[in-house]
Amino acid sequence: MLQVSRRAFLIMIAAIDAAHGARRGHVDSLSTSLGNRIPSEEMVFAADSRDAVVKYPAETSTGVVEKLKPSLKPSGSVTTSSDGQVIRGLDISGSVQINHSAVTLENCRIAAAAFAIVNVAADLSVPPIIQNCEIDGLGLNGADGSNGINGYGTVRRCNIHGVENGINVTGPLLFEANYVHDLAAPGAPHYDGVQIDGGSDISILNNTIINDHVQTSAVMIDNWSRSISNIVVDNNRLVGGGYTVYSDGRQGSGSISGVSFTNNRMGRGKWGYSAFSKNRPVWRGNVDDVTGRPI
Repeated sequence: MLQVSRRAFLIMIAAIDAAHGARRGHVDSLSTSLGNRIPSEEMVFAADSRDAVVKYPAETSTGVVEKLKPSLKPSGSVTTSSDGQVIRGLDISGSVQINHSAVTLENCRIAAAAFAIVNVAADLSVPPIIQNCEIDGLGLNGADGSNGINGYGTVRRCNIHGVENGINVTGPLLFEANYVHDLAAPGAPHYDGVQIDGGSDISILNNTIINDHVQTSAVMIDNWSRSISNIVVDNNRLVGGGYTVYSDGRQGSGSISGVSFTNNRMGRGKWGYSAFSKNRPVWRGNVDDVTGRPI
């Protein structure tokens, strides 16, 4: 059964932030200053560098298809109305709530000050496809604890920015060829490009995820809400945070296994590339983003 994220168990967003901060506080020394960006010249260079062979997603290869941008139709918030619905070609000032199975959300620009700019209801028989969308949480003018996407399914070629977390994963997921960058939110944020607080059958493939703050991660994997299994993080460009990636088995009672980080290009976080506890992920083929050296 799919479960919602830790924040969905709480009524008040203020309480969510407090719980989030308390949970992460013992993992590393976190800074809650919004202006406290990575000071290292090396990290700035890392955020701009590109691999000579592999082309990672960027502004030009994600979001609304260029030729469709002039024809986007203005819209307020959207809630799905039927199974199989296709939502396409909208410039949405507000959030999107997906309550039906087999929904496709594509070629939309979505901007909102909300906990979830796009929210996917739990336990849908056919998860949604979200592709070629720009998802903007409005940064410091947005909402505390914001998530570009709160949900699961298939997410491809999306440009996600101006949020605390690019995606908060609540079920099986294919997250592929997306560009997550310029994370920003009010309150006391703990930034994660991809946040996984429990779950299985999750693939993070060929994305660019840049966290230019000194906390928390490009990819966070932990067992806060339930067990972790079968998590693949492969062929991504991952930059920044406190540690670039986490696989932390200390956050709950569930087991954590089957995690792999392979063939990724990583820009070192403030304290290092990885923080692992109570599990031994597969680590193979990962290289430094600046030098290309194995790590």
